[in-house]
Amino acid sequence: MAITIELPTEIEQELRRDTPNLDESAREQFLICKYREGKLSTGDIAEILGFETRHEAHRWLAERGVPINYSLAHLEEDRRNLEELFGRK
Repeated sequence: MAITIELPTEIEQELRRDTPNLDESAREQFLICKYREGKLSTGDIAEILGFETRHEAHRWLAERGVPINYSLAHLEEDRRNLEELFGRK
């Protein structure tokens, strides 16, 4: 999918002076916005950006100052996965 943002030429030129890779920056900001809204998961981010794991997406988000959305449901899922891997103690 491609998204086009129409800007007056002068504004685009000014933005490109500050942000040489404006297209990639806009894409990243869109992904971050949708992640914060809960519309994209770290798994989605990983897939879109071509990462192998969601942990790479966590790192990518953290590098941009975005806190990880970690709900009680995520915690419970991780707890169950750890129990399956290591057994109950």
